[in-house]
Amino acid sequence: MKKYIGLFCLMLTGLSLSGQDISLNEAISIGMENNFSIRTAKNIEKEAQINANYATSAFLPVIDVTAGQSYEVEDVTQQFIEGPPREIDGARSNVFNVRGDLTWTLFDGTKMFLDYKSLQLEQNKSRFETQAVLENTLGSIIQSYFQLVFEQSQQEVLKSAVNLSQERLEIAQANYEVGRFSKTELLAAQVDLNTDKSNLLNQEEVMQQARVSLNLLLGEDPNQEFIASDSMQIDESLQLNMLIDDLKVRNKQLLGLMQEENILQLQNKAVMTELLPQLDFNLGYGYTNFNSQAGFLLQNQSIGLSYGLSLSWRIFDRLDRSRRNQTTQIAVDNNAIAMEELENQLTGDLSSAYVRYRNKLDLIKLEQDNLEVAKENAEIAIERYRVGRSNAIELREFQLNSIEAESRLLNAIYLAKQAEINLLAISGNLLNKDEVN
Repeated sequence: MKKYIGLFCLMLTGLSLSGQDISLNEAISIGMENNFSIRTAKNIEKEAQINANYATSAFLPVIDVTAGQSYEVEDVTQQFIEGPPREIDGARSNVFNVRGDLTWTLFDGTKMFLDYKSLQLEQNKSRFETQAVLENTLGSIIQSYFQLVFEQSQQEVLKSAVNLSQERLEIAQANYEVGRFSKTELLAAQVDLNTDKSNLLNQEEVMQQARVSLNLLLGEDPNQEFIASDSMQIDESLQLNMLIDDLKVRNKQLLGLMQEENILQLQNKAVMTELLPQLDFNLGYGYTNFNSQAGFLLQNQSIGLSYGLSLSWRIFDRLDRSRRNQTTQIAVDNNAIAMEELENQLTGDLSSAYVRYRNKLDLIKLEQDNLEVAKENAEIAIERYRVGRSNAIELREFQLNSIEAESRLLNAIYLAKQAEINLLAISGNLLNKDEVN
């Protein structure tokens, strides 16, 4: 069940800043399209996809075509068994040949099948790595978006403080003119109003910094002006045991390490396939034309087909296979350790985030009660001040209490949302949510 935080709606409804409104879903869409890290990760995934698409080429033959033309000019002396010797100065000869050869590996100890499967796993691994980048960036965008919502809401709180101080100044001015208040009372009201206006100006600077940070994540112009139009809703239904179960099957970092383990296992098997022989089928077709001014043949021309099988078997390779087998097995063991360590770390992070999440939910309820009391006290104080039954110090105290109560509630809501986003990101559920409000 999602709990609607009505305070934010009331505050954001009254926003009157100039600029384009942007919802969370719009921000996510822009970020998913323009963010530089995401664009780079998608290109890396495309590279792995291309390799996987061509993985079946390992089962296809290799075809080579070669052609050549060579010339020779030689001084030739030939001595025959019978007859006088023969001498030719500058005897010319030339050879032209063209040939096509097909080599088809029929058996290589199943290495071609292992390589094919390894490329498929590489594609899956790259996909999980891309999703991890997407999820991390998505979490950063959502965090940054609600940081801006939080700062906008803080601005509304400070605006209400300025309005209250302005009302107090008007009351003090009216009472001073009729002689009920002293000049000191009027000046104190003016000082407090200026203080509240100064706080509001500082908050506008903070809000602009939050906007710039979000623009950078979205891959947009850092100085682009807009208003975050969505309010925050907290999902109170998250359960730690379910999140831990999701972590083991959905966390993209863990899934990537699982694929890496499978790839390393295949590489280890591929090393052992070298113990078996390799069988190739060879097919060739060629044409050769030989012309010579010296020798027994003045011209020799041949054209025809050749075919056959070749078997190769490396019996001894200086123990290199054993070395590679051992080092690959160590890599498999290290990957398993890394998986165990990462799962343990993520489970700890998840548990810590869940404690923070539940704590902030309880804090929200407490701060809501505090805010109601603080606002009621502030309203009573301004009425007492209006009729002269309260002094400036008492009014200012209640005013500050009201501002602090609103700020604490806003902060509790924001921190609860942060904790919720962290829980979804660690458990691998952030990309599985249709939307995060």
